[in-house]
Amino acid sequence: METELLQAVVQYAEEVLGPEGYRYTCAVVANCKMLMVEMELQESEWESDGLHHDALTIAAYLHDISAVTYGFQDHQVKSAEMAVAFLRKHEASEECIRHVEQAILTHTIVVSPDLSTPLPLEGRILYDADKLGRLSGLAVVTSLIEFGARYPNRAITGDVLAAILRHIEERFVELYQSLNTEPARAMAREKFGRTLAFLDGVIEHLSDATPV
Repeated sequence: METELLQAVVQYAEEVLGPEGYRYTCAVVANCKMLMVEMELQESEWESDGLHHDALTIAAYLHDISAVTYGFQDHQVKSAEMAVAFLRKHEASEECIRHVEQAILTHTIVVSPDLSTPLPLEGRILYDADKLGRLSGLAVVTSLIEFGARYPNRAITGDVLAAILRHIEERFVELYQSLNTEPARAMAREKFGRTLAFLDGVIEHLSDATPV
């Protein structure tokens, strides 16, 4: 990858996303790089020789760039548009642009057997890298904060909190099961297990809880 192009991508992502969004994006980039290394070790299974490393790294930096201005609803479409415009402005190759665009467009899609067209490998890896950050105890805290912001006047009893945590637990299981690659599942397995054990313990404790 040309150093100047990568530097421009990193600077653009930092400017558009702001400090918090950029920190999360850097974690996704790091996850992508770790998954790429693991994929190369499992080349026969995943045909990682066809993986476009540069495009995946760029897509990881740019996959959420529209969210700050336009929100997360269908953000993959607008982010892909913004990424293509930026890369063309900086004279990236059309091959790179095509891989980046497809990776961003498909990074929110859950792979299922009934998909008629296989998703690009870059998009599947970016999906996993993005979801790995959402399978931790910190994600539980974030979910509870979001609930409080959405329902500021709702009384929180032990039963209500237990129901919220059960919903979070179900979502965690769905996310873990949706991961595309064994390297991603291996990376997530330990902290996913700890988080589920924590949630189960809290839910059990709340069965006799009084209103808080």
